[in-house]
Amino acid sequence: MITTGLSTSLDGFIAGADDTPELPLGVGGDRLFEWFGDGDAPSRYYPSFRMSAVSAQFFDEFAGRQGAVISGRRTYDIANAWGGRDHCRDSHCSS
Repeated sequence: MITTGLSTSLDGFIAGADDTPELPLGVGGDRLFEWFGDGDAPSRYYPSFRMSAVSAQFFDEFAGRQGAVISGRRTYDIANAWGGRDHCRDSHCSS
């Protein structure tokens, strides 16, 4: 089964206009991800994410079921190849 979990705007985009490696979420795109930092409950998988308790529970239940992350080339380029870092390994995603 393939699932996706990401913040998206009503028009289907995951970033604001004019996204670049210097401004990866584009103009105003950070609004889509504010819920990752608008609370006190840390994510089990990404402790820097501080969400509401309900959001953290939902996010962690979903993140705990993921085995791989697949992204498109544009996302890879805009993220500057994630600086060569394996985010799951860096974040201790495995339980």
